[in-house]
Amino acid sequence: MPGQEHEIPLKLVQNQPAMAPVLLESLGFDIPHHTEAINTSSVLTNCDPKELNSDGAVLLRDGARHVMAVVVERQNGRDYEKRLTWPAYLSLLRLRLECPAVLVVLCPTEALARWCATPIQTGHPGFDLSPLTIGPAEMPLIVDREQARALPELAVLSARAHGDTDTRTLEAVLEALDATANKNRAFYYDYVLAGLNEAARKELEGMMAVETYQWQSDFARKYVGIGEEKGREEGREEGRITEATRNVVSILQTRGFSLTEATRQRIEACTDLDTLEKWVPLAVKADRPEDLFD
Repeated sequence: MPGQEHEIPLKLVQNQPAMAPVLLESLGFDIPHHTEAINTSSVLTNCDPKELNSDGAVLLRDGARHVMAVVVERQNGRDYEKRLTWPAYLSLLRLRLECPAVLVVLCPTEALARWCATPIQTGHPGFDLSPLTIGPAEMPLIVDREQARALPELAVLSARAHGDTDTRTLEAVLEALDATANKNRAFYYDYVLAGLNEAARKELEGMMAVETYQWQSDFARKYVGIGEEKGREEGREEGRITEATRNVVSILQTRGFSLTEATRQRIEACTDLDTLEKWVPLAVKADRPEDLFD
């Protein structure tokens, strides 16, 4: 089963398909005029003998007219068989949507991005495919607060790629978290945090403090259990347990897991805050919900 390194970047694109043309523009690719970007089916065959499924697909439309399709792939290693399917993905998507189609591959390292960008020879003269790839260096640098609020998912990928060396991306991702849907905030925050080195993690955690960042939402208070209103320690502890429990369940559900009744009850029955706080980052990268309890 694909792990978090494969699934989470694709989930970000699915949540914000408008990222696809921005990623292509960062590679110097000319994007046709369009009025919307929507997710389209990533199933690229409709008959036997073999079903082909890309990781994701985005359709750019100008009104009702299809102007470009984008196949989005995530690679975490050298997969020679996967490269055999990429020319077929483009041809089949172009056939189905009757518009130009391009491929962009998201890679966690520069070395893998270079490997994925190697031309794929189909055998027909002039019909070789050179995949467009985005590694950490090619990921757009999002430091503008307004841009982060407009495209929160892109700011998340930017902070994950550049946060170790540019703290401006961490400031921008806080704006992104503040602007995104409530159900995604803890999920996105943990994904960024898990990809940072120790110094950058401490920097981001420090920015979460109310004293250093003026939140326009309740995210910081809900997630890290801090607030301006003082109360009894017991009440604060209970509130943090409740929120941590909700975060664990929300992250697992956002990743597409269906929780069994036994798993949900075990999570909700836990009253140890330390255990729940350990489960939050584990929920981001677990291959199945039950892995939390190993």
